[in-house]
Amino acid sequence: MKSKHILMTLLLLVGCAPVCTAMLKSDYDRKYDLVKLHTWDFKTQNRKPKDTLASNDLWERRIREEVESDLSSSGYHRVRDGEPDFLVAYYMGTREKEDIRYLGYGYPGFWRGRRWGWGWGGGAVDVWNIPYTQSTLIVDIVDARNNLLVWRGYDTDTIDLNKADKTIDKGVENLVKRFVKEAQKEKK
Repeated sequence: MKSKHILMTLLLLVGCAPVCTAMLKSDYDRKYDLVKLHTWDFKTQNRKPKDTLASNDLWERRIREEVESDLSSSGYHRVRDGEPDFLVAYYMGTREKEDIRYLGYGYPGFWRGRRWGWGWGGGAVDVWNIPYTQSTLIVDIVDARNNLLVWRGYDTDTIDLNKADKTIDKGVENLVKRFVKEAQKEKK
């Protein structure tokens, strides 16, 4: 019985990380020829005071550096003077959230046995409130000639504030890879 309790506790603890499952999604104009995009630059963006990136220069720089590195390694060339094929805009929002977990034998809705049926209570219940920061990173690809959005990707993830650099870098890397993959898919 004790080993069953330990196993149950371990299984519950493994699932105790914040529930925010990372999502990577994108959408693009299927009629637009993404293959013709070769050169790029950053779109000038005016950040509002409450914008996460307006108040955090460190995250702003990390996103810019990672976008530049990932696009460059994928064969896209940044044009600072002249007219690029596309512009890159990016946004990040964060929200403080909480994950509430019930641990122990007495969590609500447990099975008491054949005779007792479903019930509430019975046994010790630990209620854990786990705070975490959820972020959404959005990367837009905009046609530089007509200022139309042609591709948008977003990554929703949990930011470990102690490792924000790795979380942000990974989110940007995932989005750029997705853009490159979809642009190459259009080529076929």
